Amino acid sequence: MQRLAKPSDYILQDVLGRASYVLPWETRLCPGNPADDPESGAIAYNEHALERAQNGGLSAVPDPVGDAVDLALKTSGEAYRALAGDLAAAYLGQYQFSLNDWPAWDNETKTVRADLSFCKPVLLRDLTARQVMDLRARSAQA
Repeated sequence: MQRLAKPSDYILQDVLGRASYVLPWETRLCPGNPADDPESGAIAYNEHALERAQNGGLSAVPDPVGDAVDLALKTSGEAYRALAGDLAAAYLGQYQFSLNDWPAWDNETKTVRADLSFCKPVLLRDLTARQVMDLRARSAQA
């Protein structure tokens, strides 16, 4: 069941250097999350949630961590090699994805890293041993 938002649900947080309102239960970036104003944010979020529910979008559970691991392992290039290293380090608790690092991120991986910034750190620690070993091997590639 999809939870709808009301303006009082929003929490004021710093997002990319400016104050924005976010929904504490919503880990994804979507219409209405984050928002500049809780009133308009709730309207946009609820419209999006209802559209997703009507189109069957709720059956597919988003997995930003799994998607990021797949991209890091399967996509060539330095940006994805660095992402693999950061994912492995996050698993070990040595790195945390944070929107404060936005300016330093490669343009190719900004959206993936932004999604990971909204994930709970425990999700990054749920990677399998095989995934972590593959990420470490990928990050060591020249």
